Amino acid sequence: MKIHRSLGLTLAASAALGAPAWVSRTHAEAPADVERKLAALEATVQAQQSELRQLRESKSDQWLDERRAEEVKALVKEVLADADTRASLQGGGAVAGYNRGFFIASEDGNNLLRIGLTLQARYIYNTRREAPSSGDRDEDESGFSIRRTQLNFQGNAFGPEWTYRVRLAADADGGTVKTDWTYIGYQLTDSVNIQVGQLKSPFLREELIGADKQLTVERSYSADYFTTDFTQGVNVSYWNDRLQLLGSVNDGSYAWRSEFNTDLSEIALTGRAEYILFGDADLYRQKGWRQLGDFTSWSDDKFAVLLGAAVDYEFGEHGNVTNTPDIFKWTADVSVEGGGWNFFASATGQTFSGTDDNPVVANGVTVGNLSNLEDADQLNFVVQGGLFVIPDKLEFFGRYEWIDFDGAYYRNNQGAVQSGSRNLADDESQASLVTVGGNYYFKKNNAKLTIDVVYALDPLPVANAGQGLLASPGDDQIAVRSQVTFAF
Repeated sequence: MKIHRSLGLTLAASAALGAPAWVSRTHAEAPADVERKLAALEATVQAQQSELRQLRESKSDQWLDERRAEEVKALVKEVLADADTRASLQGGGAVAGYNRGFFIASEDGNNLLRIGLTLQARYIYNTRREAPSSGDRDEDESGFSIRRTQLNFQGNAFGPEWTYRVRLAADADGGTVKTDWTYIGYQLTDSVNIQVGQLKSPFLREELIGADKQLTVERSYSADYFTTDFTQGVNVSYWNDRLQLLGSVNDGSYAWRSEFNTDLSEIALTGRAEYILFGDADLYRQKGWRQLGDFTSWSDDKFAVLLGAAVDYEFGEHGNVTNTPDIFKWTADVSVEGGGWNFFASATGQTFSGTDDNPVVANGVTVGNLSNLEDADQLNFVVQGGLFVIPDKLEFFGRYEWIDFDGAYYRNNQGAVQSGSRNLADDESQASLVTVGGNYYFKKNNAKLTIDVVYALDPLPVANAGQGLLASPGDDQIAVRSQVTFAF
């Protein structure tokens, strides 16, 4: 009785609430129709299972790669964590990475070694209307050269105040490896630094900008003539947000890689001042001097004007073996940068005196007479500028330089008073050069291609193979230069 009553109540409830469609129809479907629909449903499920199987098979390699990648990441984290633990147990941790060069440093910052490399490979084609009667082989010269191969080591030791730098440089022919920058530094205060060793005296701005950060393939012909280049001595610097003062007591121009008794100056004094005239003060507190450390202006650089001036006085050696003149040099320059354009101009001059009318002698070799030097009042101007046509990628530039040798050619690297293709005392002794070209930056100054053309409008008395220029008694010399720079 209870069973029948329950069944009756269930059927009544079903009728009241509504039954499934296949039950509630007026006439129940035949068993054959139900079987047909079940078969169709089974076929649909099998098709979906087949598609899912194919999808999993096509993605299996990717899933495996992702799983492996996660396993490798986890393994690396474990290795690094274990290495840190071992370093800590040995008395202190170490960190390594890349920041303007590869570096390794102690965690406390007291010891740092940064390693950098600069390579510059060139192809140069030079043509002249006429070649000198001796020295050069013909009027057209071309070929490849490795202009610079430099390996740089610098950092600090025993604390952030003790700094050092050693740079190894191979000759252009890839031969002998020697040092150029070689100094020990000490940070006296947050704004005062002293360096002693082999370094550049702070004179020409072109020379103080690194070779990999120049606008053109090479520095100007006139910069190479008026430069003090590397020397040995002591440099002292002071700087704040906008002002930088540089001073040096040294052995004179080109006195690097020399013993104390073989340089060509008794002593030299050099001083330079630089001032950021315009610019965002907050910006320059952070990176102003670094932004002005090259001749290029990137698209995110803020407008800035840098004024610079320097003097250099070299007291000559006086004796039978070495008798050289006193040399006074001066220079003034301005650098302007905007977002994607740049401008630079400089004026430089030098005079000679003080050998008592005796022949000019360099380490036992007579190189000329003082009479050719004492009346010389040499002067030069350089103007250059650049503009990006594709931001931070393609840049065009131009440069004009003019030099008045005023009857003499002399440098303290044992250069003759009069030398090269002609007697400067008898002929016009002015020279002007025009350079035009472009840079394509792959990784800013770290990787770039530079192509330019130098046109010498006047005869050049002395060759400068590093710039692709040769001695020429006539005008119309052209040098086509291309260079790949790679630096880190």
